[in-house]
Amino acid sequence: MKPYLSIILPSIRPERLVGLYESILKSTKRSFELVICGPYALPDELRELKNVKYIKDFGSPTRASQLAANFCEGEVVTWIADDALLIEDALDACLDEFEGMRLDGQRPKAGGNVLVAKYYEGQIGSSDRETLHPDKYFKICGSPANTPSINQDWWLFNIAFMRLDHFRELGGWDCIFEGTWCAHTDLAIRAQIIGCTIKMAQIPLMRCDHMPGGSGDHMPIFECQPKHDEPLLRDLYWNAQRARVVRLDNWRNSPPIWSRRFNG
Repeated sequence: MKPYLSIILPSIRPERLVGLYESILKSTKRSFELVICGPYALPDELRELKNVKYIKDFGSPTRASQLAANFCEGEVVTWIADDALLIEDALDACLDEFEGMRLDGQRPKAGGNVLVAKYYEGQIGSSDRETLHPDKYFKICGSPANTPSINQDWWLFNIAFMRLDHFRELGGWDCIFEGTWCAHTDLAIRAQIIGCTIKMAQIPLMRCDHMPGGSGDHMPIFECQPKHDEPLLRDLYWNAQRARVVRLDNWRNSPPIWSRRFNG
């Protein structure tokens, strides 16, 4: 039996996956699959679980996400980060809101419905250091993608829920981007250009650790976003809102080994 929800997870931190999986169990009572793609083997506790899929790959986080998307079987898809823990009952609350967006069971207008969600950033377990940003932080206007041609009031898709068939019609993420932030933003722009309906969830979904600058294992992301991804995103949308076509198998055109993290 296919799951209701597919959760995509590009991952380089296997030591955090058991805790993340357990937080998902506390966050939803619906059936789900966790589709993980990354270079390191799963911990023993997850290997035999029927609702966990693993794809081994040494590519960029965006390539890993797109690869994982090809293995999803749920009706609804979302994506999370491996430095996060989901908040108890929050996943079900978000899915309730997403289901409430449906138009009497009929297919929504072009682009479909999308529910986006906020998240806390900071040190997990230290509430005085956690931050829940205002709406502007989750919109184009508060991001490096604020080009003249893009509606500044459009939402970002750092976390989003959408029907899997609508996600695939959009082509998923474009693997010309290395890090997921710009890939999520590009997906958001493409979705809103064709007229999807967006709603911000009433409650945040998860708590994310924040690794400042290039510390720890964050250096490849710290480098790729300003040096490669952000200039590329601005070039794509500086002069016009381009309804670009992306293919679900575009991961094949990206390097199988991400040199910023694995340099030989």
